[in-house]
Amino acid sequence: MDVAIHPFVLKVMDALEKAGYRAYLVGGSVRDLLLNRQPKDWDIATDAHPPQVRALFERTAPTGEKYGTVTVLGDIPVEVTTFRKDGRYLDGRRPETVEFSSSLEEDLTRRDFTLNALACGRDGHVVDYVGGLQDLRHRIIRSVGDPGDRFREDALRMLRAHRLVAELGGDFHIEPRTLDAIAKNAHLILNVSWERIRDELVRILMSDNPGEIRHLYHSGILGHILPELAECYGFQQSSKHHDKDVFEHSVVALESAPRRLQVRLAALLHDVGKVKTMTIDESGEGHFYGHNVKSEEMARQAMRRLKFDVQTISSVCTLIREHMVRHSRLGPKGIKRLITRVGVPLLDDLFDLQIADVKASGHPNDLSQVLRLKARVDRVLASGDPLTVKDLAVDGRDLIEWGMEEGRGIGTVLRAMLDRVLDEPALNTKEGLRAVYEDLSRRAGSGRATSRRL
Repeated sequence: MDVAIHPFVLKVMDALEKAGYRAYLVGGSVRDLLLNRQPKDWDIATDAHPPQVRALFERTAPTGEKYGTVTVLGDIPVEVTTFRKDGRYLDGRRPETVEFSSSLEEDLTRRDFTLNALACGRDGHVVDYVGGLQDLRHRIIRSVGDPGDRFREDALRMLRAHRLVAELGGDFHIEPRTLDAIAKNAHLILNVSWERIRDELVRILMSDNPGEIRHLYHSGILGHILPELAECYGFQQSSKHHDKDVFEHSVVALESAPRRLQVRLAALLHDVGKVKTMTIDESGEGHFYGHNVKSEEMARQAMRRLKFDVQTISSVCTLIREHMVRHSRLGPKGIKRLITRVGVPLLDDLFDLQIADVKASGHPNDLSQVLRLKARVDRVLASGDPLTVKDLAVDGRDLIEWGMEEGRGIGTVLRAMLDRVLDEPALNTKEGLRAVYEDLSRRAGSGRATSRRL
């Protein structure tokens, strides 16, 4: 191992051993060390029970004492867990009971995959009861024991197998018996909470190999967790603008996107609406009018199901809705409205999504459209013209001073003012906006149509 065990981890192991307990580095940290990777987490298994662990260390946190885990706090957090054997899994999520054990072998053989069932002492000696070292050398993801049993115990392990391939590298693969068990038990993934599914999916998307999504389709998992995307598999676009089906185009766009979650999510889902919007003209050419709006709707539904936070959903949906804007013939006012709709913080993400979309289309020369649009946006941003409600020369307090009641209507009026100012920047003075306010009030009072209701 070229990567050393962290000194604080060694200190924790030493303290346990001096107190008469056994202590081993276990799980992913051993796997990563053997792959010469820096572990993200450090886990120690011991025959000491949680109260005994807490008594040994000054600073601890009870992160899972029911399952035997105490986190020792210091230079880095170190999870210390008592050797254990799990009871029956009745819900496909967690064991009904956890029984502490004095056996390292019992502890290791209850784990998910052989390369995660390794232990290492302070001296660097690796303990392997299940063939994990050989599987690691051959880059194999293999279940410990019967894979069907492991997946029926905790169905998330099926998704985790794919995540390990994505994170550890493209030369890793799921061995056939394990992969076959995933295909047979894929439906059980719906027994897992959407939050846990989301977290594993995010790790796949943010890995160096997000294209592992393809194998999620073939193993049957994707159809249960992202049916919107699975429906795109093999859906031909019949278009001179694309050389791939919708699914493959989306995955290549994902692979071409920078490692920012909202961009990668948008790249993956930006075209899911094409399946619902395709028309074919008399020449046989496929068209997808309004697919960006349909894709936004379907992506919102998918992300809500996966329990993404409101901000992420909003950002991804904005990117998807606007991803076709490079094809629009926007004048100066249109550019301003684009900036207002998207928001300055999301502009770089939008351009990165568009670049990924073009790269995945098979027509890289179309990048010039994106670059021209970006240059025009940059010029407007540099002009200093007002582009957001915050740029207005007045705010809600001014509207209240002018006689408007407090409430949501204030935001509506400010946005209506901004709409005028985008066309006529010279109106952005207190006097000019007072005149705009009075005009909007007259229109609302007389029942005449305005762009926004007051």
